[in-house]
Amino acid sequence: MKNKKLKYVLFFMFIAVFFTAFLNITNTRPAFSHKTLNKKSVAVKKINGKNIEKLYKKYGAYIIKKDVVLKLNKNYELREHVTESLKILSQRGINKYSEVVIPFSTKYQKIKFLYAYTLLNGMFKIPIGKHAVNIVSPGFAVNYPAYSDIKYLTLSMPAVEDDAVINFSYEINNFKPLIKNGVFYTNYFSYGIPVKKNNFLLFYPSGFKLNLYLHNIKKSYLLRKTVLLKNKKLTELSISANNVPAIKKESNMPPEKNLRSYIALSTYTSWRILLNKINAMFEKAEKPDKKIAKFVEPAIKKYKSKYNGGIIEERKEASAIYDKFVKTFRYAGIGYGINGYSPVDAPVVFNDGYGDAKSLAALLIAMLKTAKINAYPVLIASLNTADFNKRTISPKQFDSVLVGLTFKENGRYVRRYLYPDSSSYKAFDIPFELSGRKGIAILGHNKFKFIKTPSEKPNQNEKIFLFKGKINKNGTLSGTVSVKYKGVYSNYERSSLKNINRYEKTIKVYNSLYNFLPGAQIKGFNFKNLRNINKNLKLIIKIKDKNYGTKKEDKLLFHSVLPVDSGLLGLVLKRKRRYNLIIGYPFEHKGLIVIKLPAKSYIYYMPKELKLKENSSSAYSGCKFLNNKAELICSYKFESKKPTVSTEEYKIYRKIIRLYMQYIKNYFIAVSNVYFY
Repeated sequence: MKNKKLKYVLFFMFIAVFFTAFLNITNTRPAFSHKTLNKKSVAVKKINGKNIEKLYKKYGAYIIKKDVVLKLNKNYELREHVTESLKILSQRGINKYSEVVIPFSTKYQKIKFLYAYTLLNGMFKIPIGKHAVNIVSPGFAVNYPAYSDIKYLTLSMPAVEDDAVINFSYEINNFKPLIKNGVFYTNYFSYGIPVKKNNFLLFYPSGFKLNLYLHNIKKSYLLRKTVLLKNKKLTELSISANNVPAIKKESNMPPEKNLRSYIALSTYTSWRILLNKINAMFEKAEKPDKKIAKFVEPAIKKYKSKYNGGIIEERKEASAIYDKFVKTFRYAGIGYGINGYSPVDAPVVFNDGYGDAKSLAALLIAMLKTAKINAYPVLIASLNTADFNKRTISPKQFDSVLVGLTFKENGRYVRRYLYPDSSSYKAFDIPFELSGRKGIAILGHNKFKFIKTPSEKPNQNEKIFLFKGKINKNGTLSGTVSVKYKGVYSNYERSSLKNINRYEKTIKVYNSLYNFLPGAQIKGFNFKNLRNINKNLKLIIKIKDKNYGTKKEDKLLFHSVLPVDSGLLGLVLKRKRRYNLIIGYPFEHKGLIVIKLPAKSYIYYMPKELKLKENSSSAYSGCKFLNNKAELICSYKFESKKPTVSTEEYKIYRKIIRLYMQYIKNYFIAVSNVYFY
């Protein structure tokens, strides 16, 4: 009898311990009372519970449960309550997730830390220490003073090890809208690690009109109902996602946000009303003062002197102002909207000498207006973020600002763009990340236009290689190598050379020669147009290589002076791709090689020319021998025609690159003549 009672006692003790541990794991008490998040879930993928952690181990961790509860009031204040439980599976997870970082802005938000603890073996609860909870400034705030209000709440979780469960909760009160009457929020259901359960709940005043957009989620999964909360009539929106797989990463993949499941909400339901607000912010900031007018006047006079003091066309006038602008003012930002959507007044930016994207755009527009040139802001979603979507009425979609101008060219009006964020681009050139991208031109009050920036052509981004020299009968090669960079290559090289010394430049030049002239001695080199952004950058190198050719009997064997572009191979390392290959820009690599051969020599062996052509790319390489001049002339060209290569085109694109690179790498020429003795 006693044994039976003891068994019952032990059984109930076990149940109590198990239930307590279960409550600890699922302790996700939201800020606002409600019965349940919803009864309908987005079941993305069903996985057997026994094998789930084996499948997830390669990610290092997975989210057991995440609850996001939002409450929007009539004053457009948004209170956000987040509770998350995350299980660590390996050292990778420990390294990546044991430090929780929560960004916020002291200018617009207040953050409240609620709790954090680590759960070991499902029952031992280790709370976070008070010294492990800190508010710090991010590293980029040192270089970008405009973002001094951006802070991080950091939680250094205790006793994190394999199979530990990290639990934390916090609340953010968005007390000040970034735009008047504007609340913009995006909740993600998928991440770089798997998610077992992700709940989203929103309360807002009944009668409020919201713009909602569901990405990769069916509308039927969104539940809407009216509830009474603290005697207030509210509308409740909810979504729950179960077993959401991780976003699988790949090199040169599309923006991750395009692949994620999320809900985006906005309190603006009309682009016209929202853009009128943004236009008013820019118009307020664009007012020039006397200092700005004095800055602009000499730039125009200098340009007019080139045209005999006469009237110059508006486009050249704008170019003159832009050239002086980019040499004087420094970009200090990380994207449109990070620090609000209101530009700093132009006179303030002028005095500071730096600004973020929107503030520099406002200053440049103010300068153009002093010259009576009509200019306007253009909001763009770059290649680094999700594609612009008209259905989401939110400025959060944009991460860049261009300055738009409209000119009459050849009898029709054409829109051109200036890029205010960099000193590496000449007037009316824009970065490849902004080419062929959609956005909005804000032309004035109640005036806007959905636009798409011009797509680049391959000949806009060129790397042109030239060699002119000679090889003697002993195999010594000497001559001049010149490399001309256009478009994206010019901008990239110019940026990499901007702040390095002569020694570092020498190392860079040697590295550029190593893959095809590894034994060459550099007699001298020079970078042309390094500071002149209106001209393409050019590198000129004088070289000599005493052991370039190999002599055997009456034969001289040498490799054609063709650079082996390993960067091309980097694009096609994978046999198959999950996503489209995002290069970002079309391009051309081409070259011309002229080598003077020893007198009276002739070609003993030379490979046949290579010709490959498909929709996505083309390749050519070949040489010819001019007997009367004893000259060998070789040319080559690889053209990548599209900024994006589809998964269907990738196979043939990869094949062309591999054949082209094999051909160049193994292109040997044999010269023969008995007079070598």
